[in-house]
Amino acid sequence: MRTTFHFQSKFFTMVLAITFFVFTGQAQENSNSGKIYGGVGYFQTGYSFFNLNNLNDLLSSSGMPELQNGSVSFGGGGHSIINSFIVGGEGHGLIGSSSTNAEFSVSQGGGYGFFNIGYLALQKSFLTLYPILGIGGGGYSITITDRTNLPTNFNDLLANPQNQSTLNKGGFMLNFSLGTDFFLTGDANGGFIIGLRAGYLLELNKNKWYIADQELAGGPDAGISGPFIRLTIGGGGISR
Repeated sequence: MRTTFHFQSKFFTMVLAITFFVFTGQAQENSNSGKIYGGVGYFQTGYSFFNLNNLNDLLSSSGMPELQNGSVSFGGGGHSIINSFIVGGEGHGLIGSSSTNAEFSVSQGGGYGFFNIGYLALQKSFLTLYPILGIGGGGYSITITDRTNLPTNFNDLLANPQNQSTLNKGGFMLNFSLGTDFFLTGDANGGFIIGLRAGYLLELNKNKWYIADQELAGGPDAGISGPFIRLTIGGGGISR
């Protein structure tokens, strides 16, 4: 079932608006309450929404099954807090969907990593709130398998290894997000945290596709750009 992505721009605008409001409304409070230092490490899992409609149009017109517009993500990272400024990094893998019909199978996967900078816009006794800008890169791939002529013998596979093709793409990416962490001990001085991270991934090289390092002309404008939401589990602490 197709997913429409008109909500993406609205989602992105909402995240930026909330980030701007929190940053401007709370930065002065933090500056008046003393310098804040600390750090956290975390594991994250969630869901990223991608717009693969152009890719699915090409797959469907060729008699191939369509892919889901999104992927489960998993990974982790951490950041330090230095005088309320955030510096850190994160990396994530994507567990994409696979689709099969009588003739073809199509699967997807990928991953990305970011160097993050941000600001601790709000820090209360048991929670923090912070906008983040991530700069990094990522990759995305799809694998197409022709099921009509699958080899039944290993030597046959070596003699004709063209039943499967893997197309890939990758490049520079940006990550705009807003995070919040809740300290389960009720005290931000240290302990376990659980939180949420929501934002938007922007891939800047959306239509350059490759097979075995050779560029493919006419690639669809599709990739791992889109909104995401993740659950954060980890630990850390903050001090003044």
